[in-house]
Amino acid sequence: MKNGYLRTTDAASIYYEIEGEGQPLVLVHGWSCSSKFWQKNVPILKKHFTVVTLDLRNHGKSSKGLHGCLISRIAQDIHELILYLDFKNVILMGWSMGGPTMLSYWQQFQKDGLLAGLGLIDMTPFPLSDGDWNSHGFRNYNTEAFNSMISAMNKDQEGFVNGFVKKIFKDSKQPAGTQWVNEECMKAPTASALAFYSDYIYSDFTTVLKTITIPVIVFSADSNIFPHSIKQGQYIASQIPHAKFIPFEHGGHMLFYIEYEKFNNAVLDFAQHLK
Repeated sequence: MKNGYLRTTDAASIYYEIEGEGQPLVLVHGWSCSSKFWQKNVPILKKHFTVVTLDLRNHGKSSKGLHGCLISRIAQDIHELILYLDFKNVILMGWSMGGPTMLSYWQQFQKDGLLAGLGLIDMTPFPLSDGDWNSHGFRNYNTEAFNSMISAMNKDQEGFVNGFVKKIFKDSKQPAGTQWVNEECMKAPTASALAFYSDYIYSDFTTVLKTITIPVIVFSADSNIFPHSIKQGQYIASQIPHAKFIPFEHGGHMLFYIEYEKFNNAVLDFAQHLK
């Protein structure tokens, strides 16, 4: 494994890891998470790809601070990392908040022609949308729920994180041996985490979906993060010209971790059809 830090153009330090050889596959984690979340995927996928995982700014081992807490900026960070590593023909996949980050990346950098395919993993392109397809808890412009979230997280970050992590898993039942999830989520400072979440919920990328001209794979699973995520994923895939949708029945929001064999095989199959 190779690892290091990228110094971005606005002076953030982004931690990344590289394993394997082959077509570049960049995996982007979700809100308050880290590169460690891909631990059941990298060991298999590195046999077929050059797998890159990273800690978004203000997450994991990356630098902390209040500047750049924007979806558009972390998409730029990813672009700078891809350029730094001199990658082409990249498969870029993002989970949860990483999903809108993929859409922002496409919106900003599609003309560079560096991407071969995109992956959208259990995500919504606009959390506040009043569309029937949207399964986020803040749907229908429920900003009061966000205000309550701000209050709860500021009052007791650990208590908030513990409740949030339970929702990640199907039926809110956290499996034994996953306390590391809570520990990783605690590494994101409250102030910057809330700044990211604010930009996330107010950013509308629904119109970007129809503009994507490369193949996309969409993964979804119902959980207490997105109670009707399979319906949501079906809608998202229907809006993209060249999209494949794969539902997961048991994985919850962390479908790639719980149902890792199914996820890994789907990624391999997706890549094969890009050639």
